[in-house]
Amino acid sequence: LPPIEMQEQIVDELESYQKIIHGARQIVENYRPTMKVEASWKMVKLGDVIEINPKKTEVNNFDGYVSFVPMSDLNENNMYFYPNEQRKIHDVYMGYTYFMDGDVLLAKVTPCFENGKSGVAKGLVNGIGFGSSEFYVLRADIKQILPEFIYYVIHSNNFISQGKANMTGTGGLQRLTKDYVLNYIFFLPPIDEQ
Repeated sequence: LPPIEMQEQIVDELESYQKIIHGARQIVENYRPTMKVEASWKMVKLGDVIEINPKKTEVNNFDGYVSFVPMSDLNENNMYFYPNEQRKIHDVYMGYTYFMDGDVLLAKVTPCFENGKSGVAKGLVNGIGFGSSEFYVLRADIKQILPEFIYYVIHSNNFISQGKANMTGTGGLQRLTKDYVLNYIFFLPPIDEQ
């Protein structure tokens, strides 16, 4: 046990480090990437370069385990998420949202949407996932857009702030409209620039 004066010095030093950690955490939690738009990039609607909510019939003949992704597995500041659960497909086929490796998940319900809950599916059991019915699934037309670029588009301040004005429902049960997602216009660089 150091003398009281030294204890005070140690506490002061640790408190100053804690302030730095707190400030860094605020920066990370509020950071949204921005990019310089080039004149050669074309403007497109998101719906022109993605398929939204692919059909479950793609996996009708599959019988095995799949990843299960509740809303809590997505986070606000990380492109990739890691499913912690797997279930038999017949247990999740009805009532849950279907997706595959490479698809982008977007929370459509408040407050998850406003908080930026979204992510790119990767490393799913058998390449297949099911999860919350409150996800939109965005599948990239990979000749035009990378899944990671879709993530940056839907994670941008502009997409989220405009989306807040395009929610329907009342009170705490507001949802982002599918129409807003499909008609959102943005600048699309060529694949190599993405």
